[in-house]
Amino acid sequence: MSVSCCSPPPADLLPDDLLQDVFLRLPSEPGFLFAASLVCRRWRRLVCSPAFLRRFRAFYRTPPVLGFFQNLWTLSCPLDQRIRFVPTAATSTRFSPPTGLQYWVLDCFHGRVLLYSYADKEFLIWDPMAGDTHYVSAPLDLIRGDIAAAVVSAAGHDDLTDCHSSPFQIVLLDSKVDDRYWVSACIYSSETGIWGDWATIGTPSIVSSEPNAFVGNSVYCKLDFAEEDSNHILEFELHGQRLGLIELPEGTRENYMSDIHVMPAEDGGIGFCGVNCSSIHIWSRRIDSEGVAGWALLRIIDMDKLTLSGVSVGDMFLWSSAVAFARDSEDLFLQAEAGIFMINLRSMHLRKVLEASGSAIYPYASFYTRRY
Repeated sequence: MSVSCCSPPPADLLPDDLLQDVFLRLPSEPGFLFAASLVCRRWRRLVCSPAFLRRFRAFYRTPPVLGFFQNLWTLSCPLDQRIRFVPTAATSTRFSPPTGLQYWVLDCFHGRVLLYSYADKEFLIWDPMAGDTHYVSAPLDLIRGDIAAAVVSAAGHDDLTDCHSSPFQIVLLDSKVDDRYWVSACIYSSETGIWGDWATIGTPSIVSSEPNAFVGNSVYCKLDFAEEDSNHILEFELHGQRLGLIELPEGTRENYMSDIHVMPAEDGGIGFCGVNCSSIHIWSRRIDSEGVAGWALLRIIDMDKLTLSGVSVGDMFLWSSAVAFARDSEDLFLQAEAGIFMINLRSMHLRKVLEASGSAIYPYASFYTRRY
């Protein structure tokens, strides 16, 4: 039998369904599908098919973390260049926000980036993969310029792997101080185009500007630990638009040097993590059989046992802190004297992604879209 008879058929002769099965096995990072779409018109048609993209997202479920955004708080940068994107994926594009804008990053979630202009009191919801932008004016009665905010998918949108074209909500948190601290919250809906009413609660301190956590139907934020009696996180329940305070475990400020990061817990609830010496402690808030809520230490990760490029990290993380968690994945970002590191909590794979930086980190995750 000749060699040609035994050779597999060229890829361009495969039926559409078999060729899409091959594309389905490509890594989830967008660059691979993008490269396939450039081969020929047929491949582009198959890769960009809405049905295939839905199938691809359902196959992987969790969008890949492509990198993170940072605000550069330095006078040496022009006002319209104070946002940078640091890629963490091998095939990731270096996204740049629309030019000529004086905005700051406040949040990233499900392929969207939430930015805010303090000068214009205006939000920008930006989809880097699709190139879409949506401008929203802040509420007219917004008082304080120092705010925190989150962008979330609208209620009823169950397919969280494909939020690029879905309705969204902006959760705005405004801290005020008179004889005590107050935090107010309201919601903007892209479906109605209006802001809702404010909900207000007295708090031990102002809301931290660090990335927040979205679990179930609530946004959770860390309160600044600057005040002595501040040992709480803030919960804003979206459906009822109710604010509440959740007290952290006793000794949190001392054990983690007042530096924790609020994040979804591995059991599906709200949690937080902190670094104690060279160990990562991951906590979860649970409800017992009698309906009483409390905190449980779910997991301790000994960083002394981790390796970086095959070499033991030693005491590299002795003075470190958790600075961000990719809400769409299981990647935790740590800051140490040697730089910014990314650790996957499932595989325990550790790698360095940036030299030391004091700016907040906003992880960005997204699948490929046909307008990429």
